[in-house]
Amino acid sequence: MLYMAVIAAVVLGIIVGLVNPELGIALKPLGTGFVALIKMMISPVIFCTIVLGIGSVRQAAKVGRVGGLALGYFLVMSTFALAIGLVVGNLVQPGEGINITPGEVPAGEEAAGTVDFLLGIIPTTLVSPLVGDSVLSTLFVALLVGFAIQALGRTGEAALRGIAVFRRVVFKVLAMIMWAAPIGAFGAIAAVVGETGADALKALALIMIAFYITCALFVLLILGTLLRVVAKLNIFRLLRYLGRDRPLHVRGPRADQLRRQCGGDGSGGHLDRRDRQRPGRRGSVRAGTLRRVRLSG
Repeated sequence: MLYMAVIAAVVLGIIVGLVNPELGIALKPLGTGFVALIKMMISPVIFCTIVLGIGSVRQAAKVGRVGGLALGYFLVMSTFALAIGLVVGNLVQPGEGINITPGEVPAGEEAAGTVDFLLGIIPTTLVSPLVGDSVLSTLFVALLVGFAIQALGRTGEAALRGIAVFRRVVFKVLAMIMWAAPIGAFGAIAAVVGETGADALKALALIMIAFYITCALFVLLILGTLLRVVAKLNIFRLLRYLGRDRPLHVRGPRADQLRRQCGGDGSGGHLDRRDRQRPGRRGSVRAGTLRRVRLSG
C-alpha cells in the first residue's frame, strides 16, 4: 500500500512540476524535510543494531571471526558491484544532455591527514553520536558499548534488554516516518521537474533503467554463481520461491524438500536444534523469509 502511494505521489509530483513549475519548486522543502527525517534515524539504528549484535555474543573471538568474514564478503561483493556499475554507467550514460550549473562552492579547508581523520572519529561525549551526524563516531561508540556489555556477562543482560526496547522504539518511529514517504517523494519530484522540465524525466527514467539492469546483472551473475557454488541452489528457483506471498509451514522432515524446491540436492538442509528435538513444532516461513531453515552447502 505504501509503495503504491509513493508511486501515485511521484506521478502527481510530475504533473504539478510540468503544469506549474513555480509551485513545484515551492514544494521542495517537503522532500528536503523527509530526507532530514531519515538522516535523523541513521545513528540510532546503527547504534542499536551494532550493540545488540555484539552484546548478545558471549565470545569476543567469535565476533571477530564473523566480522572478518562479513568484511571480506563485503569487500569482494562491493568490488564486483562497482565494476558492474561502472560498465553499465559508461554504456548507458545516465544524465547525459542535462546541463545543471552548480552553485558557488565555498573554498574548503585544507584536507585533513590520517591522524586528524582518526581523531575526528572520537566523539565529544559517549552519547553525542546519537544526536550527531557522524556515522563513524556512532559506529565507534557502538563497538565500545557492545564489547563492554559483552565483558559484563550476565550483569550486562539488563542493559541489552533496555537497548532492545529502545530499538523497538526507534524502528516504530522509523515506521511512522516512512508513512510520510509519499509526501516527501511528491515534493522532491515536483521540485526537480519544476526546475529542469521534461528533460529531468528522461534522465530519471534512464537512471532507473540503468539501476535495474545493474541490479539484475549483480543478482543473476554474481549472487547466482555464489549461490550455486556454495549452497548448490538455483537462483531462479529461489527467486520464484521468495516471490510467493503465502505462508509455508515447514516440519523437520520437509527441510530437504524445501531445499529441492530451490534447486539443491537435499543434502545439508537442516533445522535448528530445537526443531530436531521437537519434530512436531512448526516454524513459519512467510513472504520470502526463510525462518529457522538454514540452507548450508
